Amino acid sequence: MKIRLATSADNQSLLILARSTPMESQLTVNVDRAPDYFCLANLQGRDAKVFVAEQDGVISGAIGCSLRDVLLFGQPECIAYIGGIKVAAAARKGLTGFRLMKAVADYLRATPIRMAIVITMENNTAMAPILAGRVGMPPFHILNQFEVNYIRPVFRPMVSKRYHIRPYRANDLESLAKLFAAFYRDYALSAEWTPARIAAMLTGQPDFNSENILVAEKDGRLVAALTWWDQTGFKKTIVEQYGGRLKILVKLLKPFKILPAEGEPFSELNIRHVVYGENSEKAARDLIRYLISEKRRQYRLFRIGFQKKSPLGELLIGLPRLKVNLNCYIAFKDKDDESRQIISALRQSLIWEDLSLH
Repeated sequence: MKIRLATSADNQSLLILARSTPMESQLTVNVDRAPDYFCLANLQGRDAKVFVAEQDGVISGAIGCSLRDVLLFGQPECIAYIGGIKVAAAARKGLTGFRLMKAVADYLRATPIRMAIVITMENNTAMAPILAGRVGMPPFHILNQFEVNYIRPVFRPMVSKRYHIRPYRANDLESLAKLFAAFYRDYALSAEWTPARIAAMLTGQPDFNSENILVAEKDGRLVAALTWWDQTGFKKTIVEQYGGRLKILVKLLKPFKILPAEGEPFSELNIRHVVYGENSEKAARDLIRYLISEKRRQYRLFRIGFQKKSPLGELLIGLPRLKVNLNCYIAFKDKDDESRQIISALRQSLIWEDLSLH
């Protein structure tokens, strides 16, 4: 077996591998990345790399990593994101997963990167040995949990009349950037939200532009905003299997056609960013409800993710939804007092992550 960097010629083989290796938890899902496997990797950071394990010309595993420029407690820091870990069923009893992770670790050791994060589904037992720090790799430490909420609009949500809700306009850019920067000021590992960054987000990502932003105004001032994203052009979430209590719930809800059958993709719209100013939580709540009301005939589910115990959870009260939990881990190049202090501080912080890309 050899480990090498993937090329565009591997696209079809990687798509087949991804379809055959669903993420297993209470909800077993498969993220179909057709038509371009590399699109999602490139969206999760810059300088994306995909490593593959190949045996006799057949790809049996893959892992991706990319770099992110973030703010760590107000200071610029470049970190690594590791994801897209896939190992074919026939190769899971060997060392394929370890060798792929080691390839990424060796690559990152040659960079100035001090830390890397990984996000997995809760109860993903297959990842536990790989993250434990064996065979000379640094261990990953759990930081916190995220939750992904699937909202099913069984009724038309009520929206108050307190705010003027409208689409984004080009002259909103400065105000929107200030709103983003203020909202994410206390989030660790967030981007620096400048007008240039938001402008680049609107022009450099597939099927995402200025039409994907809603804003709420009060007295002519922008007080809240959200973005939404239909990702079916490059990412579809397919349910492979419902387990545990979800299996029972799906049977009960089957007559109402709320959730897709096993083997079918979610008809979902991602609510990507929800930001609001001081004392404007109700404006953000209205934006979520307005979007659902406007799009509920086009989409079966509305997906929104955030850290557990985030104040964003309060905005969803009264909306029927299912939750899927994700674990966030971090590893450091060096095991020292500073890394331990960072881990401790991050565990007590809100951490930013674009969960629409998971």
